Amino acid sequence: MKKGILMTILGTTFWGISGTISQFLFSNYDVNTIWLTSIRMVFAGIILLVIGYIKEKEKLIGIIKDKKDRTRLIIFAIFGLMLCQYSYLSAIFHSNSSTASILQYLNPVFIMLYLCFTIKQWPKKKELFCMCLALLGVFVLVTHGDLHSMVITPTGLFWGIMSGITAAVYSLLPRKIIAKWGSYSVCGYGMLFGGLLLSVLGQTWQYKVVLDFAGYLAVFGIILFGTVLAFTLYLVGVTKIGAMSASLIAAFEPLSATLCMCLWLAVPFTIYDFIGFSLIIITILTLSLTKQQILDSKNKLILIINNVKKSKKTPS
Repeated sequence: MKKGILMTILGTTFWGISGTISQFLFSNYDVNTIWLTSIRMVFAGIILLVIGYIKEKEKLIGIIKDKKDRTRLIIFAIFGLMLCQYSYLSAIFHSNSSTASILQYLNPVFIMLYLCFTIKQWPKKKELFCMCLALLGVFVLVTHGDLHSMVITPTGLFWGIMSGITAAVYSLLPRKIIAKWGSYSVCGYGMLFGGLLLSVLGQTWQYKVVLDFAGYLAVFGIILFGTVLAFTLYLVGVTKIGAMSASLIAAFEPLSATLCMCLWLAVPFTIYDFIGFSLIIITILTLSLTKQQILDSKNKLILIINNVKKSKKTPS
């Protein structure tokens, strides 16, 4: 548990810092989201596969041979990794790294809704209150209290919400295959396949991106720290402490993104941003207790059913 918590903290911190580095690239170079997303995913995938080949060669080959898990891997690469990375960078491009990270941090709300749907249980009053609180936080964040204006563009808000949804998908999809095949094979193939697919769809070879030393250093930092280390550490943390616990600790992402943005890029963080940020954080912290109760109830129900089945099989 301690190891999983530490890995999740480091992963989300690296992710938040890489968001600010991405904002630096968008602001100072002619870089678009499709190019940056595909580049970081392809190179990160190659690095992870090389490490995986050295450490766990059999798993690297095994997941490709397993038809069922190979299909799950492809689904995770597209709907988990590719869409998660692209929507997050798009939110940064149309707003800033802090706002994008905070909106992405809404993913526990979407995880809660998914669990309520799968176990066919309506949200309780406390959960509905939390969702209203989260919506209020988003409202303050994007309008600064003024109904007639928006601080961020509708496009930035859309991609921010999408990043929260895809982050929830990213947390839930790969748990079984990572536990079976390891994070290097799952993340490596997922990154490489998702990056190549996005590159083909976006025809990135047509873009002529000119970077200086600082630009290349920024791209390298995003690939190594913001992608390879961040995604691997976070996914390993998810397998050890669960998707909900990991999503709570993911508060370090908007925190690190905000601090880095204010200290490095000198972007102001207003009192309205702080209020919106705080409302969303309070929502997730409050929701965690309710969510854990749902998970515990589900596990108890499964245990009771299994015990009943065993008792029927046992001869009297």
